[in-house]
Amino acid sequence: MSPPRTRDHDPAWAFGPFRLLRAERLLLDGHRRVPLGGRATELLIALLERAGDVVSRDELTDRVWPGSAVDETSLRVHIAALRKALGDDVAQGRFIRNVPRRGYRFVAPVHAAAPAPIAPHNLPARTTRLFGRDDALRHLAAQVPLRRLVTITGPGGMGKTTLALAAAERVLPLWRDGVRFVDLASVADARLLPAAVAALFDVSVPLDDPLPPLAAFL
Repeated sequence: MSPPRTRDHDPAWAFGPFRLLRAERLLLDGHRRVPLGGRATELLIALLERAGDVVSRDELTDRVWPGSAVDETSLRVHIAALRKALGDDVAQGRFIRNVPRRGYRFVAPVHAAAPAPIAPHNLPARTTRLFGRDDALRHLAAQVPLRRLVTITGPGGMGKTTLALAAAERVLPLWRDGVRFVDLASVADARLLPAAVAALFDVSVPLDDPLPPLAAFL
C-alpha cells in the first residue's frame, strides 16, 4: 500500500520520528533540530511531495539545481547526506529507496502534522521582507542551536537586526521556553544591560549587583 499522499499546502509533514516544517525548511527529530544542508532539504521536500511515487533523477536535479548542468554524482552525494541525517541506508531503505535506472522513492508513511505550538516570544513584527539573504539565514539558523553566542557584524543599516529577527523566528520551534528580543538601542551604559534583560521577565534586580538574581532566574 502506498503511503498517504501529502499536499503542497501542508505546513508540516511527519514520518517516523521526524517532522519537517516546510516553510522553515526545518527537520526535527522530536524537539531536536537535525542538521541538514539546503540542497538535501530540498531533495527531502521533493520526495515527500511525491511520497510513494518514483521521482526521477532529472526531476530531482531540476528541482535542486534549476538551470544548471549537474552530473549524477552530485545528486548521489546529497541523497547520501539525506540518508545519513535520517539514519537510513541503501540496504535498509526505511525511508528512501533507489529504483535502478529510474530514480528514488520515499517509502515510509507520511502524514500532515499539526504545527508545533508557538513558543512564547516578544519578537517584534517585521515590517520588511528579507531579500537575498537566504544563505545567510540558513547558516545563522544552523549555528544558533549549536553555540552559546553568535554575533552578526557589519556596517550600520545593512539589515543585521532584520536578519537576526528572521533567524529567531525560524528557530523558535526548537525551544519550549521561547526566545526573547532585547533592544539595546536605548541602553547607553553597559552596566544597565542586566537590568534591561531582567525587565523583559519582570524580575527585580538590585542595580549594584544584578547578575546573581538574574542568572538564578534564567
